[in-house]
Amino acid sequence: MQRIPEEKIDEIRSQADIVDVVGNYVQLKKQGRNYSGLCPFHGEKTPSFTVSPEKQIFHCFGCGKGGNIFSFLMQIDGLSFVESVKKVADMTHIPLDIEISSGDGSPASRPDSQEGKMIEIHQLTSKLYHYLLMETEEGQEALQYLLERGMSEQELDHFEIGFAPAHASTVTTFLKKREVDLSLAVESGLLTERDDGNIVDRFRNRIMFPIKNDRGQLVGFSGRLFNQEDGPKYLNSPETPIFNKRQILYHFSDARQEIRKKEEILLLEGYMDVISSVSAEFNNAVASMGTSLTEEHVQMIRRVTNRAIICYDGDRAGIEASFKAGTLLAEQHKLEVFVLQLPNGKDPDDFIRSEGVEKFTEVYMHQRLTWTAFKLQFLRRNRNLQNETDKIAYLGEALAEIGKLDQAVERELYLKQLGSEFELSMEALKQQLQQSLVSAKPKPRDYGGPPPEDYGEYPVYDGGGGPAYEEFSFQQPTQTPSAGLTSEKRLLKYMLEDRDAFIQIRNMMQEQEIDFYHDNYKALYTYLIGFYATGNDANPLVLMDQLPDDMTRNLVSELEMMVLNTEVSTEEYQDYVASLRKASIERDIKEKEQQLQIASQQGEMTLAFELARTITAMRADLKK
Repeated sequence: MQRIPEEKIDEIRSQADIVDVVGNYVQLKKQGRNYSGLCPFHGEKTPSFTVSPEKQIFHCFGCGKGGNIFSFLMQIDGLSFVESVKKVADMTHIPLDIEISSGDGSPASRPDSQEGKMIEIHQLTSKLYHYLLMETEEGQEALQYLLERGMSEQELDHFEIGFAPAHASTVTTFLKKREVDLSLAVESGLLTERDDGNIVDRFRNRIMFPIKNDRGQLVGFSGRLFNQEDGPKYLNSPETPIFNKRQILYHFSDARQEIRKKEEILLLEGYMDVISSVSAEFNNAVASMGTSLTEEHVQMIRRVTNRAIICYDGDRAGIEASFKAGTLLAEQHKLEVFVLQLPNGKDPDDFIRSEGVEKFTEVYMHQRLTWTAFKLQFLRRNRNLQNETDKIAYLGEALAEIGKLDQAVERELYLKQLGSEFELSMEALKQQLQQSLVSAKPKPRDYGGPPPEDYGEYPVYDGGGGPAYEEFSFQQPTQTPSAGLTSEKRLLKYMLEDRDAFIQIRNMMQEQEIDFYHDNYKALYTYLIGFYATGNDANPLVLMDQLPDDMTRNLVSELEMMVLNTEVSTEEYQDYVASLRKASIERDIKEKEQQLQIASQQGEMTLAFELARTITAMRADLKK
């Protein structure tokens, strides 16, 4: 395996922008000198993930992950160091004329994982399926079916759609000839093992849709029946180490850039819906593949946009699915949600192919319903509004929904619509709305008497801009870091960013015969000694590439995010070193005090006397 020269790595690192690269995975917003967003490495509702364009690093203050542009791709895409350098080079259009494969021997590279081999098997099989559809007599019937449905050969190529023949061993034989581990192909879901021990193809006589994860890796398939009624219409890959439907949205990796550009995602139900939408130049379309939207899906969406357009099938099941998905997005995760309802119960694929792109564009741009408008329509279902009981029940539910709105203008708009439809005065509707809000307000907790003043006041409804009641919560006080820990952090930061500071501080620590106390700080200090000993100048980005573990890289990114005075004196270094010395002596005193207590309890008075003298001397040393 050819190594990438250090000069080339430096060139790629210097020309790439970490904001652009991370922005492909995280919805970033400018905040002062940095950018922030929701961390892609752990679920969160409040952004704690920060990217510094000035320092070219990222750090999450929630989970602690951090690093540079290469380590971000290594963690988010599961790449080796060399693979991440190649990917950044491709993104920044820097020529890198080497063949990339794993196992290059660099510190950050890894041998092929089982998951990586499964993905390779899927990629190989996908090419076979596509060839069988487009180039063989066996695939002609399936190809003709797709063309008659209005699909073009360009669409078939773009989405890599294929065909699985009816034979039981087409893929099995194909993989065996290429010396692929068939047991791994079984584990990956491509093949299946019968009770008699024979291994056969899982997918047969089906049109095949390749499925990629959010990194663009091919991890599964969905096979569609097209000329028979026997079996489920769609057969998906089973749950495997690389395929989990809860974590995958069809077309998401390809749609990510367009979602950012349009600042909204188009949520559909099926594969054909996505393909038709993309052909209509709605490249922000994704599908949940017939399954309900999950928390994992929502986390993926929130990292790229705050607005979702739901366009599920127009039948009863599709409307109910829209309500369920919208509730999850809008009410639990606070996204801006709109709903498209296509006429005559059509799905997006049927509508685009029958009515045309222009008509779908008109619906998309100008006939989208706000989430509240859709909910009000949804609440009318199965109600006879000519019946007084149903009408009153609907009005109560509608007013409860309107009462949830934060904006007075929105509330006024929907109240006027209700008043006009049911011939009710605004005064009556507002009075009823006020009553419903007061009755819906949670009761204060009963403490058996008035609440202690230390716990704050009970929140109250403000009577104006919607329900203002929120339960008060108790928060643990933030623990202030010890002086010793603060000194360790600051000393390491100065040593990271200045070679001369490193030498000066190291000499001071050696004179005082002290070391860093915390293991991860001590480890970074050790790596810094080796880094500078090999002739490197201070460069945290280069250092990160040479560190062997994520924990130490995380510490470097954390220290780099700290803002300290750049004009620092020798006296300040001495103060921090003195603080380390003091913290070390205090820890030793505590240890000796514990030994003294044990010696006294066991009657070892000579040892107790010696320990007491030692403790007295150490306390005197503290005062120097």
